Amino acid sequence: MRRFFLEEIDESAEKAEITGEEFTHLKKVLRLGPGDGLAIFNGKGLELTGRIESIGQRSAVITIEGRNEKAIESALDLVLLQGLLKGDRPEFIVQKATELGLTGICFYTTARTVPRVDGEGAEKKLLRWKKASIEAAKQCGRTTLPRITLAAGLKEAVQGSTAELKLLLWEKEGAVSLGERLEGRHPHSAALLVGPEGGLSDDEALLAEKAGFLKAGMGPRILRAETAAVAASAIVQYAFGGLS
Repeated sequence: MRRFFLEEIDESAEKAEITGEEFTHLKKVLRLGPGDGLAIFNGKGLELTGRIESIGQRSAVITIEGRNEKAIESALDLVLLQGLLKGDRPEFIVQKATELGLTGICFYTTARTVPRVDGEGAEKKLLRWKKASIEAAKQCGRTTLPRITLAAGLKEAVQGSTAELKLLLWEKEGAVSLGERLEGRHPHSAALLVGPEGGLSDDEALLAEKAGFLKAGMGPRILRAETAAVAASAIVQYAFGGLS
């Protein structure tokens, strides 16, 4: 069943109207018509099913027929704290984090972070990242979008974490393996801290440790930041979040 994002719907809706980019996709790309079934989700856990009643020049009216109660969200509240990366790598991370069932993604800047964003630039990036998460959610079947934020810096990112298990992916000596860090634990929430290109400095790693983050290694090979983020997220979800 084709899925569409409509943030303003609620469970009491009997009809819904699809407009904008979603309508263009429905009409011109998918070429759906009256009588075709579809699903609408609001990114907050609600998904309704229905059929197209009518299609106009700028919108489609949907008759709501039911609610999808299928449980699809992860049992683990997992948040990724990711150093801001160049180019389209943040969108890639958002897509994969959404597919893997993460509940939050917090990008932050450090001394080694190349991209610098503030004001209007930050708002544009957040909108672009949200769009990437919507597309990923439509594909993977999620009804809840991950919270996407942009922290002013590493200190704000780590001090804002209230997770039971906090892990710092660390490529240098002295880090216990990620598998060992997970062994024997049963957290309801976890946070993964990944550095930007070039990694975190020793002082930044110390700052994270003081905030309760435990160093965890990912093996003998040095992984790109986006690879480490996706791989570690999958491993933690496999251990605690129902990914099998």
